[in-house]
Amino acid sequence: MRLFFLNSRSCVILRSGSGFSITAILAIMAILARHPASGQEKTAEFAKLDASALPVSARIHIGGDPDWLAIGLGSVWVSVPKNNEIVRIDPRHDVVQARIPVDQEPCYGIGVGRTRVWVLNCKSQTLTRIDPEKKNVDLRISVSIADHGEGSIAVDDNGVWFVGNEDGHSSTLVHVDPIDGGVLRKIPVGPESAVVTLGFGSVWVTSSGDHKVYRIDPKSGNIAARIEVAAKPRFTTIGAGSVWVLSQADGSVTRINPATNSVQSVINAGVPGAGGDIATGGACVWVAAAGTPLTRIFLQSEEVADQYGNYKGADAIRFGFNSVWISDHGKGDVWKIDPGKLPVY
Repeated sequence: MRLFFLNSRSCVILRSGSGFSITAILAIMAILARHPASGQEKTAEFAKLDASALPVSARIHIGGDPDWLAIGLGSVWVSVPKNNEIVRIDPRHDVVQARIPVDQEPCYGIGVGRTRVWVLNCKSQTLTRIDPEKKNVDLRISVSIADHGEGSIAVDDNGVWFVGNEDGHSSTLVHVDPIDGGVLRKIPVGPESAVVTLGFGSVWVTSSGDHKVYRIDPKSGNIAARIEVAAKPRFTTIGAGSVWVLSQADGSVTRINPATNSVQSVINAGVPGAGGDIATGGACVWVAAAGTPLTRIFLQSEEVADQYGNYKGADAIRFGFNSVWISDHGKGDVWKIDPGKLPVY
């Protein structure tokens, strides 16, 4: 008799009389289940803890409803839609460094460039450019964006990238000149797009409408790839030579290999629902979701280490300055978490 346990990376053949006990067979099956084939979903049990167990080293009170976070120019930046302002945090002393008024309801994340900070404003339908030295807005551009504000903006030396809503379906990638705000290009993408990320010489856009991640050549404007992922993909991050995508339908995280434009693996992070965020740093992927401020995934093994829940109102996350930053728009704080004090598994 032969028993076959098969996935695309391994095949174990057990013959009768080979000396394998039922216990050994079950152990092998468990190993294969924990390490599935490339592109397949990875599922495993992991520690589920209360958010109160997080090693918060500082709570910086912002007030209002701090939400979107960004790292750059030696600072942590947070948008406060209720107060129509962007707040700059000094990460060394954990204090508010500046409060900069913008337009109504800053949303869609914060884009940090070499010398300027950019933010889209949902209610006023504007793109504002911030001079961090003068602490004011020095450029204002009228735009058309969806008013739900659940997306991101990307900035590099060649311009500002965001998703426009001219057709009512959020299916246009807009490229804006960083000097004068003029529109350089408009590129059709998938419906219900929102998040724009730069990496590997490309612009990456998630389309919740057709469940794909679009890879665009920034020079030609051509779509280089359409990569199908789990339903309702939203937030993305770059790390460990990959693009990581959080899908809101099932709360999974998809790892995309940019060398092949294909899905390398799918990790069941178990955080479905609206909102959320994702970041990389310190050898981990960090995921936030409504009611679950932090889920930690090991980059090397692609396994969920632990998850911290039972807390509403904290679902924006970034990694920088050797810390994890989470905005708590329920209590008006930004948390600074020391990853070195998280459990070791």
